[in-house]
Amino acid sequence: MKYKAYSFILFAVTLILGITEIIGGLMEKQFTQIIPSDVFGGFVLIVISAIFLRGLTVDDIKPFFYFGSLMLVVFGLLYVLVLIASGLDALILGEEWNAIENLRVEILLLPLAIPGLILFNKERKTLPP
Repeated sequence: MKYKAYSFILFAVTLILGITEIIGGLMEKQFTQIIPSDVFGGFVLIVISAIFLRGLTVDDIKPFFYFGSLMLVVFGLLYVLVLIASGLDALILGEEWNAIENLRVEILLLPLAIPGLILFNKERKTLPP
């Protein structure tokens, strides 16, 4: 039961943010600083939300919950690397850099995926080699 409730929360959050990013990208308008206008990033969030949604429709939700969490972490870490690269670029060029300007909502979603990874790691350790 706990998997279904948390999967539904992750499904709803990623779907809403993905749609917001896509609409912002198509309208060429950024709604807030933290939610960029990015069609491709929004599409990736919608794909991740579809993974969580598919898990809600089957009896064995765990694989979908684990994979959706893993995808959310990979996507979040990608934007963490982009944030670091932007900072290093500014440092090398001697420019002023503001990390808040490069902060994206995908980075803020990263902590939401950590419980799924922890549960996945616990279950993986109990599997035979």
